[in-house]
Amino acid sequence: MGSLQSLIGPHRLDALGAWAVTGILIGGVGRFAAGGHFDWAVLTALLVAIAVTVPFATRDLETTVPAELLGLVAVPVLVRAVGGFPQVTPFLVIAGVALLLAVVLDACTSLTMTPRFATVFVVIVTMAVAGVWAVGIYAADTLLGTAFLDGQTELMWDLVTAAAAGLVAGVVFELYFERSTRIARLRVSGADASEFDQPDASLPGNGTHHRIAARALQAVLGVLSAFALAQGNVTLFVNSGGPLAITFLPALFRREYGYGMNTGLVLWITVASTLHAAGAFELYGAFGWYDSLTHAVSASLVAGVGYAIARAVERHSGAVDFNREFRATFVVLFVLAVGVGWEILEFASGGIASMVGGEAVLAQYGTSDIVNDLVFNTIGALIVAGWSTAHFEGLAARLSGRVGRLTSSE
Repeated sequence: MGSLQSLIGPHRLDALGAWAVTGILIGGVGRFAAGGHFDWAVLTALLVAIAVTVPFATRDLETTVPAELLGLVAVPVLVRAVGGFPQVTPFLVIAGVALLLAVVLDACTSLTMTPRFATVFVVIVTMAVAGVWAVGIYAADTLLGTAFLDGQTELMWDLVTAAAAGLVAGVVFELYFERSTRIARLRVSGADASEFDQPDASLPGNGTHHRIAARALQAVLGVLSAFALAQGNVTLFVNSGGPLAITFLPALFRREYGYGMNTGLVLWITVASTLHAAGAFELYGAFGWYDSLTHAVSASLVAGVGYAIARAVERHSGAVDFNREFRATFVVLFVLAVGVGWEILEFASGGIASMVGGEAVLAQYGTSDIVNDLVFNTIGALIVAGWSTAHFEGLAARLSGRVGRLTSSE
């Protein structure tokens, strides 16, 4: 297991290289600003600001981010400066910003993370920022009369490009960490999940009420699935049978892993599944608010999973330590990234349907629908991040022995 903090240290020759790259980036800020590319000037200035944080915080000009790492994240800036790949380079810069931010937070705050988790963080941040960007430019076009977007297809290809850029950057950074001689190898054994096991916080009502409600909703999903199957409607069957299968996951976890999920959380999962399945039966089109409600509820569960993963990583490794603010931020970023991934799946579903014929299994209803989904995903994430993380502590404890791949760098 690697230590991210070991990347930072006083190295005179390496510091000279890091300051040389920083000087080139500062020159890039001026060049972009002079050419009227103020968005690129801001992005590049952000890289510079993060790069100089370590020497300024340590008051040692020889203590810097490794020169080769800083040079790596500067590559897309140099490519864009000569006019190359204008669609993908912004997201590669965002990935670089995320990685440098992870390194600096590890070096200058109480937060600690392993290189493997840092690469996952890079992918999540890149996709999440793409989602925020989509909402921002749509709002600007709607409220200010700008013309950044040229339709749904352009927006979706931008999100696809962002996801691809994040994944490529994650792979490149992972390879860098594997080969870096600076990464100190630590041996930290995973903690036993039972050591941290604690009951999930209860939702209103008792276990009997929760179980009755969950079984009733499962019956509704069963009826909807049977109806779709009788009608020979594949799209409706997938959108009702899939959620029905999800409602049986708590029972599977109990049988296979001995994890008895809190009944309130089981009901929460069942409600989210039922809302989605019912929406496929024309409710999305009939009531504009229904789609927003479904996304907020579903996103709250995704947020809980993101929180459980972050807490499980902490519990598994003594080399990882987050504070409450970082966990809350990670939850929101995780939901935004998953939301972008979901929109890409819907886009791909429509593309496949147009090629082979038939109705898309997952449908999109225009640019406003995409942005609305991302906004209400964020609302669901904020609710969980602010008030409901306790419901997922039990899940985090059970996952703590199964997240080694997120902490190991080997």
